[in-house]
Amino acid sequence: AKDVLEPRAVALVIVALIGLRALSRRRAGAARALPQLAVPAVLVGAVLLASAWSNDARALLLTPTAVNLALLAAFGRTLLPGATPLVETIARLQVPDLPAPEQRHCRAFTIAWCGFFAANGAASAWLAFFGSLEVWTVYTGFVAYVLMGVLLAGEFVIRSWRFGRYAGTPVEPLFRRWFRPPPEDGS
Repeated sequence: AKDVLEPRAVALVIVALIGLRALSRRRAGAARALPQLAVPAVLVGAVLLASAWSNDARALLLTPTAVNLALLAAFGRTLLPGATPLVETIARLQVPDLPAPEQRHCRAFTIAWCGFFAANGAASAWLAFFGSLEVWTVYTGFVAYVLMGVLLAGEFVIRSWRFGRYAGTPVEPLFRRWFRPPPEDGS
């Protein structure tokens, strides 16, 4: 069967769609987001340019690797001195004033996410170069998302268990059966 589109055409269509999306979302505050978008844009752009230049479909298979590296950079940047770890930022949406032990927990899980993105990116790259298209598709399109869901849910369950932070959540009835009740004062 003849491919409908060459990899070069697919890469150029993706670049055009990203460009149109960027133009349609122009706002005054968008300039502030540019430094944070630089790493993901460069990584994805490099993959697309490599695919367009080489006209090799395998280059397009590196897109999940670029996304994982971008997420690794985003999470890793929040571990720098003076920054708030990303998991802590998310936890503060539920509990604005986190105690020190919970802050340490959030830092540890931010490190765990960095490890996940590094390993997942490496696995995606290895499959892009050495695996079959079928295995790459199953891993990057299903298994990687299941693993992300397990890590996300696992962090929530562990934090809920350790710190009793599940009052008012949809899982409160279930967690009340398994874990100690949250403190009455909400702390």
